[in-house]
Amino acid sequence: MKLLYSILFCLLVMLTACSDPVDPVSVNHRLIYNNDGTEILGNNWFGKRPLTIEDLHRYVDMIAGSQVTTYMICSGSDFFYYRSKFGRIIGEDKNDELDCGKDTAYFKVLNNFYRNALALEKEGTDIVEATLKRAKEKKLEAFVTFRMNDLHFADTARHCPLQYSDFWIAHPEYWTNDTTLSGWNSSRALDFAHEAVRTYKLGIIREQLLKYGALMDGYELDFMRFIVYFKKNEAAENAPLITELVRSAKGIADSVGRVYNKKILLTARVPATINDCLQKGLDVKEWTKQGLVDFLTMGVHWRGEPAMPVEAFTKELGSDIPVYATMDDGGYNPREVWSHGMYRGMASHALAQGASGMNLFNYFLTVYNEAGQQLQPEPGTVVCRTIAPELLRELGSLETLRKRSKIYCLSDGATSYDLTPNSPLPLTVNETAEVGLYVGDDVKADQPEEVILFVRTKTPGAFSVSMNGHELQPAGSAYPQLYDKLQGLTDSRKVTAFVVPADRVIPGNNTIRFSSHDAAVTIQRVELALKYGPVEQHGYF
Repeated sequence: MKLLYSILFCLLVMLTACSDPVDPVSVNHRLIYNNDGTEILGNNWFGKRPLTIEDLHRYVDMIAGSQVTTYMICSGSDFFYYRSKFGRIIGEDKNDELDCGKDTAYFKVLNNFYRNALALEKEGTDIVEATLKRAKEKKLEAFVTFRMNDLHFADTARHCPLQYSDFWIAHPEYWTNDTTLSGWNSSRALDFAHEAVRTYKLGIIREQLLKYGALMDGYELDFMRFIVYFKKNEAAENAPLITELVRSAKGIADSVGRVYNKKILLTARVPATINDCLQKGLDVKEWTKQGLVDFLTMGVHWRGEPAMPVEAFTKELGSDIPVYATMDDGGYNPREVWSHGMYRGMASHALAQGASGMNLFNYFLTVYNEAGQQLQPEPGTVVCRTIAPELLRELGSLETLRKRSKIYCLSDGATSYDLTPNSPLPLTVNETAEVGLYVGDDVKADQPEEVILFVRTKTPGAFSVSMNGHELQPAGSAYPQLYDKLQGLTDSRKVTAFVVPADRVIPGNNTIRFSSHDAAVTIQRVELALKYGPVEQHGYF
């Protein structure tokens, strides 16, 4: 049967190969909306009621008409959102054979995904197909994104057989089994050094491209979910194995594209530095040299990276393919959602450094709906942390971000899966030390009304600070609370606000110098707020 299937596909390719090819998608600038599918399969927006096709359409419709150009729908990774020959639909319990032990609440969440998938199946479709169709109807680019090694399903501590994929649980010999790897469930990640693992993953990729090729404009290999592919000390030397896998995926995408007389783009989401990519087994420079991918997206994992090093990445990549930057929903800590001002600052930083656009990952809108679709600041502040569709009309370009409330910041050094933060923080200042903070705004053309620098310290001790050679004066003590900078303060941690004369801020890199007074002081966070006017007009921070 497998051989017959392959022969029929090859004949179909041969019959269509002689037709005139259509022009490939020419768009380079994108605002990508990446939906992991669980928000839809759980029907979170509609109070978790049984999912209908009409409900599903709403998840696309609420994005359409904004600056979003590209809708990506996750295919479910090692669990599937459709009937696959490689495993079960997510949450399928095999007629009560599988459960989650005493965790009945988690069982209900997973099993609800399955019941909603069945509801769509009765309507003759699935979440991937229906989403792709709706995205095309709404004039959006439609992509399937495949999570290459999703470790949500490798959590043996839950004792939940319902969440273990058949291939994974049957082959513990294919796990990395490397306890020196950092990151959640890393020792139980599938190890791509095994040919059987690569064959299994490539089979899924082929299945999805064949199944949805007529509807999709592109296919993403999401290596950031999760960024573990080999044992720690074997990843760099095994990079050619991943390159060969990407080459095979490219060949499948090209073949399927010829069937439908179009180009199917192949892209990948990878770490934000070339070195991190290689240390994880991803030789992205070789991929681009061989023309295996049409664009790349710089990714993060959970703990966000507010200062994506786009300029350094593209320069070292040495390719003219488009590069996009991810904005994850994680903040300084997992699920510490970025504020509106931080989202704008992240987008401005990346776009001003030459990113071709932004990728919104896990930009879940459920809380916005639960709040009655009214944007409200945190009590006693000018800061809003509710993920909202309003930002989808701003984050796509520097022009629409002009004169909008922003906060530029550096990572505080927190990381996951050994990824390198683009930050010198935390920084211990014995006498003097400097950090650079990049500002994407054209502050010469659009001078802010007020600029405030917030410095969070981990240790007690007096210090002074200058910016671009100008000594800064402390701002009023109310500012840290007003800008919601007191979250998570413990022990000796403290936040101090400083007034920055607007004419001292420059586009690009700004030098911030710290001087300790009597004892060393450790700088944990550095954040710069640009206020252009009332938040009612210029947006919440």
